[in-house]
This record gives sequence, structure tokens and C-alpha cells, in this order.
Amino acid sequence: MFGALRRCPATLSRSLSTTAIASRALHTPLSQSSRVLRISTSRFANVSIAGFHHSAKWQQIATQTETEQNITEDSIAEDGPVTEFQELATRGLVHPNLIRTITSQMRLSTMTDVQTRTINEALSGVDVIAQAKTGTGKTLGFLIPVIQRIIQAEPKLGEKARGYKRAKPDDIRAIIISPTRELAEQIAVEAKKVVSNTSIVVQTAVGGTQKRAMLQKTQREGCHLLIGTPGRIHDILSDSYSGVKAPKLNALVMDEADRLLDDGFTKEIDEIRNYLPDPEQVERQNLMFSATIPRDVVDLVRKTMRPGFHFAKCVSEDEEPTHQRIPQKFVNLAGFENIMPSLYELVTQQHQLAKSGEARPFKAIVYFNSTAEVTLASSVFYKLSGGFKRATPLAGLRGFEIHSKLSQAQRTRAADDFRHCQSGLLFSSDVTARGMDFPNVTHVIQVGLPRERDSYIHRLGRTGRAGKEGEGWLFLTPFEKQELRRRLRDLPLSNATSALECATVDMTQATEVPANVGKILAEVVEAHKKIYPDQLDAAFRGLFGSYQWYGDKQGLLEGANRLAEFGWGMPSPPSPPASFYSGGGRRGGGGGRGFGGNRGGFGGRGAADTYGDRSGGDRSFGRDRGGFGGDRRGGDRGFGSDRRGGGGFGGERRGGNGFGGERNGGFGGDRGFGGERPRREPRLEF
Repeated sequence: MFGALRRCPATLSRSLSTTAIASRALHTPLSQSSRVLRISTSRFANVSIAGFHHSAKWQQIATQTETEQNITEDSIAEDGPVTEFQELATRGLVHPNLIRTITSQMRLSTMTDVQTRTINEALSGVDVIAQAKTGTGKTLGFLIPVIQRIIQAEPKLGEKARGYKRAKPDDIRAIIISPTRELAEQIAVEAKKVVSNTSIVVQTAVGGTQKRAMLQKTQREGCHLLIGTPGRIHDILSDSYSGVKAPKLNALVMDEADRLLDDGFTKEIDEIRNYLPDPEQVERQNLMFSATIPRDVVDLVRKTMRPGFHFAKCVSEDEEPTHQRIPQKFVNLAGFENIMPSLYELVTQQHQLAKSGEARPFKAIVYFNSTAEVTLASSVFYKLSGGFKRATPLAGLRGFEIHSKLSQAQRTRAADDFRHCQSGLLFSSDVTARGMDFPNVTHVIQVGLPRERDSYIHRLGRTGRAGKEGEGWLFLTPFEKQELRRRLRDLPLSNATSALECATVDMTQATEVPANVGKILAEVVEAHKKIYPDQLDAAFRGLFGSYQWYGDKQGLLEGANRLAEFGWGMPSPPSPPASFYSGGGRRGGGGGRGFGGNRGGFGGRGAADTYGDRSGGDRSFGRDRGGFGGDRRGGDRGFGSDRRGGGGFGGERRGGNGFGGERNGGFGGDRGFGGERPRREPRLEF
């Protein structure tokens, strides 16, 4: 039935020829640009590609390493390009069980440009390097050929086994390497969907999880497709006691190759290749996907790819980059203490627009420069959700947090839940800034200048994906106004300070403000008063790490102290980290300002002001709350639904993530805002 596969590429149409791929724009009609080629197997040892990193150079390399098969134009016209998934099964190129799953269960019919230009080539068996962005469907672009190659080597795997799957831990036929745990988990989820009607076993090997548990699972279930991060895959393959080997490996995929090298995984990748079978003895197909093609990626191609590789440039020369296309706004804040009120104002403003039908459902990612700031912001927004109150401005949103202190299982669940929710708010560190695909994100909000220009661009790239619109917001403290011009020069940022009334309020002074602004300021300060002091301490210290580049240490200290007093309502500021003083800062958090006196600002406490009723009562964190959207024992897991699946702001906190969950392990354990906290006394009330 699949004899046609062995005769490839004669039956395969190519979306673009290797010699022309780099120069054709994405909008070129496939019917005009398709060609059917046979790639030469002659060696190209005399072809030097070191130093080539522009598409024109790739054309030269590819031109020297291929010969075209003499196929008539009539044959090309008869076959045409494969642009529909169903056609892959109709032509006998891909096992029908895979296509049935993709079309019926995953509800996909038409290929994206990236899929068309990579699947056709990879199915022919040649090595492929594709320059493609995330969010373009590239995951299926390599999963389909790799899985089909596994089935081709062992046809019985194409059918779903009845009963026990008799795979072994040394049955690995393909390995997919990803730079991050999140991306590896994301690929694994997609792969398991595709193979759900076959006997192929997928295993995941990533850091941050228990190696022993993974090995036990692999020993028990076996493995055909291994997906993971370089460090953990290397650790497993190099462990002579693991029992996990790949003597039959016939496919190797490196996703986000430029980031793999940027993150310093060159050594691990080289060593992983040393643990794989000799390609002269076991033929292996190599697939590589990369958003950019810098010099080090060229070097990796030279070491990895077989002669006659196909280069698919899936980025148009005239395509405008996301960071030039997406509207971007910055807001100048009066101080650190204005961050959370302004964020709350922006979120409620945009969410209400969406609820009124004037905008798409509000779905935003809020980036902070430290993990402590992420956890504090998500805690505060949980408080702002009103606990058991239904009627709050955030009703209908779901809340999530992702950062490095969470376990891999918690991060994966939070990412999956946010990915599939319609309206939500994700508080995150940079762990989601690259490679993660979250559909329909309308806003990316960055609090504080990112450490590098590239970080800003990658974060912004989480919105405006798949041809949809989005917008970016950047909150700037007074310390960052001048730095903005240096780090983000030439980016189309517009000043939107006037759009948020809370941004410029002097919270250190008792002054008249509009009623809606006063309400926001009061609610935010009260929410901070209900946060555990150690969490505030951690966020306070985190500021000094985020702003270590700032030269005026005394000014930074005074700004942080104002945040603690007027933004958080603390009677006295926490102590800065010990490392701060080595930089010339002055001891004495208050600077002689007498924190805790009879102050009149929004966060300052008068003589009768207290931390709120924190003495006990029936409103502790562990109780069954109603949250954003009512009873937390059911519903659609909005702000106030059953949290057993890791849901939103609130909910029954038996799940792993979202704003809810047991806190047995503190910030790094099975966390969330609420649940069992046996080591923290007294419990705060709200």
C-alpha cells in the first residue's frame, strides 16, 4: 500500500525547488513554483559553507548539491502540490490512521505554507532545514514525516494495538530536541494526539522532572519517539544503567536550532549525536527548524545534514517583523507604587471592552523581570478577584502563572489551560517568551524594561500570531525613561501614558482624584495588605536584582521604599538584599522618613489604620471560595470554579496551578494561592 513512499520523490511535488526556495516570497502561487526534484547523493566535502548565513549563500550550496530529475511538465500538472492533509493519505504518502486523526479529531484540513513546504520534502527522505517562525504550524511540519518514517520502518505500528503495547526502551526510532521544557512538552502533547490511533509510544525527557520516574515509565511502556531537552536527553543516553538506547534511530529533529545554540547546548548536541548509531550503518534523516540562520546554525548544518539537503525558507523577504507590525505603547509611571494600579486599570478596561463586544476576548500575558514579581502580581490579582464575590471587574477572566519555581507538571498544566481558554491573564517570567504558542493572545504587557532588546521582541511575539492582530504595552518607572531610548531604539513605540489615569497619580500625597481612580488605588493597596509578608519581602528584594544596572542606588532604594509604604501599605519597608550595600546604597530603608507615621498617601497608614482584620475568623485561604464566577465546585473553571484541573483565579485548590492549589511546598511546591499552608501562621483574612 505504501510502496509509493519507497519510490519517492518521484510521486512527491515540491512546493519550491531548492535552488529557488530562498528567493520566492511566501505568496508565490504554489501551482507556479512547484517542482519535483531528486536530490543527489554525491558528497559535497569540497563545498565550504562555513561563514554563509544569508539565504543567497544557501541557494549556492543547494545548487551545487542537487540534480533535477527529468520529469515532464504534464506529470507536475497532474500531481500538483499537496496542500490538503487528506491528500497525503489519498496519494498513499502518509498512513491513513495519522490523517484520520489530524482531520477528524484535530479538525485540520488545509496545510499552512510552512507545512506544505516542509512535509512534502521531508516525506521524500531528504534532510530539511526550514527557516520558519513559531506559530506557523511547523510542529506538524516535522511530526508527520517523522511519525510516518517510524511506521515505514515497522508497518504494524500504524495500527492501534489491542491490549499491551510491546515496545521496549531501546526501540527509539526518532528523537526531537527542543531548547525548553515548555516547548518540549508542547510538542509532546501534539505528538501524542497525532499517534493516538497507532501503536507508537511517545515519551518526554525534560529537566525539572524526576529522571527515575521517567525511566520507570519508559521501561514499562517502551519508546518509539523521544521528545526532550538537550540536557536530559544527553543524561539519559549517557547513563549506561538507564536501559534507554537508540540503536535503530532513523530520524533526528532539532527545533528552534538557533535558540539551542544561543542557550549554550552545542556541547550536549554534539555528545547526543555521538550516542546515536553511525549514519553510515543506520540511515538517518535530519530535520532542523530555526527562526534565524546565523553562523553557528550554518556550522551545525555542516556537521549534521546529509548531502543534498533541502533548504525551505518560509519567511518572506518583504514580510514585516512582528515588532515592526504590532502597535506598541509605553506608559510612564510616577513610581513603582503605580505599577499594579495601572495594570489593574488596563486589564479591567480592556476586559470590559471585550465583554461589551467592542473587541476580541481579552487574553493577555503580563511579563515581569523576576519570579518574585510574578508570584506577587498573581496573588494580588487573586485578591482583586474578590474571593467569594461574584460581581468584580475581572469576572469571566481566568488567571494563571508560569515561572521557573513551579514544577514542570504545574507549568505544563498552566500553559495548556491558558492555551485553550478564551479569556485569560497569564503572569509570567521569560520562560514563555520564546517558542511557546498561545493562540489568540490580544495583549502582551511588559512591566519594566526587559534586560535585552531581544527579550522585548520575543515577548512581544506572543501576540499578533497566525495573522491576527495584537498590541504591546510597556510600563516604565522613572528610572527607565532614559534607558528606553538605548535598549529599544528604532521600535515603533508610542506614548500612551494619558490612557491610564492611575499611571501619574502621586500616591505619596493626599490629593483629590476621580472616584474611579480612587477606587482602584484603594482596592490595590488593600489587596497588598492581605499578602503574606514574606512574599512582599521577596518581591522587594527582586526589584534590586531587576534594576541592578541602575546607577543611582540611593534613588532606587527610596523608590522601593515608597512602593512598600504607599503601594503595599506596609508600616516599614523590608530590608534590601545584602548585595545592594556593596554597590554603595545607604542603610536604613526609610531614609529618615518615619514609615508608619500618620501619613496621608494612598498606601500610608493613619494612626487608626491597620493591616485589616487579620486575627482569624472564617475567611482563611483554605476555605471553599466563590471567586471570579461563583461556586468553585464546578462550572467552566473561570475565576471561581473547580480547580482540580489547575484552573483560574480561585477554585477548589486541589489542582496544581492557576491561582489556586496546595502550598505544601511553598513557592516551589504544589502551589497556588490558597489551600493547605501548614507552616505559615497566622493565616491572613480577606
